[in-house]
Amino acid sequence: MIQKMSDDQVEKKEDGIIRVLIGIPHEGMTGSEAYCDRLSMFKHLGHLEERGKLNKEKERFEFYQYTIGRMHVHVAREEMAKHAIAIGCDYLFMVDDDMIAPFDLFERLYANKKDICAPLAFTRNYPHKPVMYSCIDGWDSVRQKEYFVNHPVMNYPKDRLVECDAVGFGAVLISVDALKAVPEPRFKSPCGTGEDIYFCYQAKKKGIRTFMDTRIKLGHISHPLIVTEEYVDELRKRDNSEIEKRHGVYAKYDPKEPVLALGE
Repeated sequence: MIQKMSDDQVEKKEDGIIRVLIGIPHEGMTGSEAYCDRLSMFKHLGHLEERGKLNKEKERFEFYQYTIGRMHVHVAREEMAKHAIAIGCDYLFMVDDDMIAPFDLFERLYANKKDICAPLAFTRNYPHKPVMYSCIDGWDSVRQKEYFVNHPVMNYPKDRLVECDAVGFGAVLISVDALKAVPEPRFKSPCGTGEDIYFCYQAKKKGIRTFMDTRIKLGHISHPLIVTEEYVDELRKRDNSEIEKRHGVYAKYDPKEPVLALGE
């Protein structure tokens, strides 16, 4: 059974139990598609927790739900991270309120055993770029400050686990060890990039690697449609040349390099 827990309910961890905080950033209203999707997911997580109690040979999980009021997404993620640390969790599992996800999303991400792991998703708006990113940083000698640039990886490898520089946090599983390693504020970017990309960038500087599992596919609610990989692939067949003309430079995946390299 998924539980609610406050900071003053911290208990000593029982050996062998993996504690996971479920956080859902929201803007005050969840659509019917996402609502039904979450019901299926929570039901499955409850079964997963009970199954571990009955079968001692399987990994045991305890899931905790943390609900906070409407606020900016970087503030919501920061509060969830702090709470996961405060109550002694091992992982923070976040799913945004505009994502459609498989009911077993947690299990499939957890099976990869990575500190930061996300499923494949795309931006809501055209041209629906994958939220896998290549990042470049350096020192601007003219402005005398650090610069940071990110590009979406358009030709991402399909149906495999891929190491990358950053991922979108429409859904993500993050170890508490990674949360502790990144200094506060973890999600407030000073350079205009997204809070999720900024977190991955800070984690990378601490030696923490980021992965996207492109075998796990999400839908992004964008009324009147849901943006999926299948939809984007069909879209690319029709107007890929026009997209390249209008939107310029994209990153391309180079399997020989540990870091995703910029393409033409």
